[in-house]
Amino acid sequence: MTLGLFWQYRQISPLYNKSMERVNQRTNHILGFNIKRLRVENNLRNIDVITQLQLHGVSVSSSTYAKVESGANNPSVDMLIALTHIFKCDFNAFFKS
Repeated sequence: MTLGLFWQYRQISPLYNKSMERVNQRTNHILGFNIKRLRVENNLRNIDVITQLQLHGVSVSSSTYAKVESGANNPSVDMLIALTHIFKCDFNAFFKS
């Protein structure tokens, strides 16, 4: 998903919560599942991703990141943008079913 398509998605999708700038995965954990899948495919540990996120200006703890992967927490838009750089993917990779 290109950045333009992401912004369109953000405006029409019930998964996106504008007020919090987070993508809601409370009812569908596919986003967290795909983040974990991409991390494993890139042979990265949680701490590696957290370090890279912090270098991209996204402050996140290891427990918060683990909750994002499990679907218990919603990732911020900033986190998703940084993850596209870390995993060298586009936004489509996060929303594949």
